[in-house]
Amino acid sequence: MCGIAAIIDLRITDETPQAVARRDEQLTDMLEQIRHRGDTECFAERLAEPGIALGTNRLAIVDRDHGHQPQADADQLVEVVFNGELYEHHLLRGELERLDHKFRTTSDTEVLIHAYLEWGESFVDRLDGMYAFVLYDRRTRTFLAARDHIGVKPLYHAVRDGTHYLASEQKCLIGKADRIEEVPPGTYIVNNEEPVRHFELGTEPPDCSDREAVARYRALFDAAVRKQTDTDLPIAVLFSGGVDSAAVLEASRHFHPAVTAFTVGYEGAADIEVAKRYCAENGIPHVVRYLDHVAVAEVIPTVIRGGELFEAIDVMDSCVAYFAYQAVREHGFKVALCGEGSDEVLAGYALFMTHPDPVELMRYRVHNLYRTDLQRVDRMSMLHSVETRVPFMDRFVLDFGYRLPMSWKLRDGVGKWVLREAFRDRLPAYITDRTKSRMSDGSGLTDAVMERARKVVVADDGLANQLGVDTEGGAYFLGEYMKAGFPAPRDRCKRAGFDYPYDDYFEFTP
Repeated sequence: MCGIAAIIDLRITDETPQAVARRDEQLTDMLEQIRHRGDTECFAERLAEPGIALGTNRLAIVDRDHGHQPQADADQLVEVVFNGELYEHHLLRGELERLDHKFRTTSDTEVLIHAYLEWGESFVDRLDGMYAFVLYDRRTRTFLAARDHIGVKPLYHAVRDGTHYLASEQKCLIGKADRIEEVPPGTYIVNNEEPVRHFELGTEPPDCSDREAVARYRALFDAAVRKQTDTDLPIAVLFSGGVDSAAVLEASRHFHPAVTAFTVGYEGAADIEVAKRYCAENGIPHVVRYLDHVAVAEVIPTVIRGGELFEAIDVMDSCVAYFAYQAVREHGFKVALCGEGSDEVLAGYALFMTHPDPVELMRYRVHNLYRTDLQRVDRMSMLHSVETRVPFMDRFVLDFGYRLPMSWKLRDGVGKWVLREAFRDRLPAYITDRTKSRMSDGSGLTDAVMERARKVVVADDGLANQLGVDTEGGAYFLGEYMKAGFPAPRDRCKRAGFDYPYDDYFEFTP
């Protein structure tokens, strides 16, 4: 897991050492903006040559001693900077070795290089993981930038006067160009061409019975957690006491010997009480971080700039996540798992019960995750140099769940039916049958952020009005977002009736 940045001008084949040094300095400045995305000792691992500068802040997890970046093949034909994890990369490595490829490290980054050399652009179809990378081919003077299937890992792109700028976060690109574009999930770009889609979610419902659907979902989920806990490092699991995070925690303990649960909230919050009970009953190491109203209020600007978020719902949830990942890192963990994405795929929110077309709602919510919940997970965890893996977003779990008929998600007025049934024999009823509670409710946060927002007078709410942000708090969050220097949003990330009810509690009332 890393933060990556690149500056590429394909027109330049020769330039002075001074010009190369200036580009290298510019790249280092970009990496400084995301220093938190890697280990201190692995800051700004980089390469600069005529027309090209590639760099990484590396969070060393796989092959920690030899996984330096940028990485190249032995003949220096291809260079790559990579953010993320390739799951079961040893299988792809084995296939490449049988095709006479020679490896110098055991890192998943090197697998990317040899897969590209063997299969060209189509190698992206073979990748299983969460990732964003920029690959430069010296033979053809082309670059390829790709992003994982659903956008767990971020990647941004800007072009100015023929020079390409790419980075893990928007903040690296501020001032580089008038327009910053997000590379869409499930796509790759070659040079300045249009994005090429490499992943599409299926629509054909699986042909199976209730029992077979439950068994299949459970098997796919177990496989996802097994892949994502394949590390020699200890693992943290963010545990709210709900069925999503409980499923992740239970499966993680089955596949990894050193798992600790982390729960965050105000004293007496429902999440904490359920989480403490389950961990005590099962002898699970458990860390509880209690929130404080003053600390939550003070961290709002940090959360907004770090998260690159302005919607009230996202800011509130990020305030909880910020302190959760802070605790994870303070206790020495670099790898975490969480339960994000289940509610969107499996109709876990109350909104699904009343929506006129829950299938349409599901599709919207899933395809919007990359700029809402998944963005929050990435930014808040990486602010504390923690890599967070998301089993419900595994490409096989996601695809199967996405294709399931709504009757296997919503049943008898309860969401996530298939998940609850898959874990009914593994988890106690007080968890499998627990009513869904939003993160900000279950943690006890509901009004803490709002109180801070109400006290701030917004001098200019013109952009807020233009975007349809019609509350005091929403205007405050948007103002903090603009104050951080980000380009003005072109649209909202949240829609009434799709992301929250029209009479939602995120409306600010005295």
